[in-house]
Amino acid sequence: MPVDTVIFSGEGPHADPWHRLAETSATIGDLIGGPVTIVTSVDRLAAALDGARLLVVNASADRSTPIREDEDFARVLDGFLGRGGSLLATHSATLAFPGLPRWRSTIGAAWEHGRTFHPPIGPSRIRRTRVEHPITIGLGDIEVHDERYTDLALVESADVVPLYVHDEGGATHPLVWARTAGTSRIVYSALGHDVRSYESSGHVELLGRIAAWLRHET
Repeated sequence: MPVDTVIFSGEGPHADPWHRLAETSATIGDLIGGPVTIVTSVDRLAAALDGARLLVVNASADRSTPIREDEDFARVLDGFLGRGGSLLATHSATLAFPGLPRWRSTIGAAWEHGRTFHPPIGPSRIRRTRVEHPITIGLGDIEVHDERYTDLALVESADVVPLYVHDEGGATHPLVWARTAGTSRIVYSALGHDVRSYESSGHVELLGRIAAWLRHET
């Protein structure tokens, strides 16, 4: 059966010491269903995406400067989105591919060192916005054990549609949003620090809705 979804699970320069990406990638694959393959190498990504509808990027970086593989990834991503593929970027993906403007503009934000932070991980309530969107029809607020990314550097031109937010420091911060780029659908979800996040029934339901929208099933 052809692969429907490819998960790029960061390793080496596309990982960090704080996230167990292999574990969360496996969990995401189990939850979203369909024929899924997990790849950990940019060199293998283009071939893996042949015929796929959805790319999930569950990656990070413990560095501040780009490497050659970042540009290789950008070329693969451009080709995939250019043919109408959809993208889900999760949690620490805002740290991935540092210094790569194409990645930042695609997902709509980046972790900015010295500005972006998160309160201590723990039980949190994530609020649904009033935005009407196929992903969130019938859903409510979510209780989840997770980190709440705060003060992400948003890209104004990305025209993001915030679906879930949290409150911190007297301000409201977007956590999950959706956007389109041409015929491609793109979602960023700051949820998913570790597998405990996916023990939340609300998060599992949200992830399923996201996958269905990205696969053009809703």
